[in-house]
Amino acid sequence: MKSVTAIALLALTGTVPAMAQNAPQTPGLHARTASATYASMAASSDNYEIESSKLMLGAATNPDVRQFAQMMIDDHTRTSAQLMAAARAANAGTTNLLPPEAAMLKALRAAGKDNMERLYVDQQVKAHEKALALHQGYADQGDNPGLRAVAEAAVPIIQHHLDEIRRIQSAMGAPAPD
Repeated sequence: MKSVTAIALLALTGTVPAMAQNAPQTPGLHARTASATYASMAASSDNYEIESSKLMLGAATNPDVRQFAQMMIDDHTRTSAQLMAAARAANAGTTNLLPPEAAMLKALRAAGKDNMERLYVDQQVKAHEKALALHQGYADQGDNPGLRAVAEAAVPIIQHHLDEIRRIQSAMGAPAPD
């Protein structure tokens, strides 16, 4: 029963061991899907970073949070432009905001002034952890050279952001409970 459950989970995630693959995957279709998925997820991440940070510039009182928000706007505007150019060249579409980022932005807008700054910091940690995994994964295994170059260039920037926001979060105390 355990092996049936494990195989079912692997099938749902799309991760199938090499020995279980009977038919070869169609490289063109797989490549197109991977590029488009990466481009949409990266664009959504950048757009969330920019929009949430614009919100915080008007609301934050903590100078570290304000400085971080400005860095997000500046850096993610640049990475977004690079992504858009590479996505156009790869014929991979992008998305403004995917549901997870749209939900975080909605929650941030709905947060009261007393809670907004803390929520922003906690969201930024999670968003940057997710973005780092996305870009590292595509940089290592991406199928489009142009998008791979964008991902490789984004990794150290996102790592720097993650280090900074974790420092700010630590200075503010433990993260708020989910």
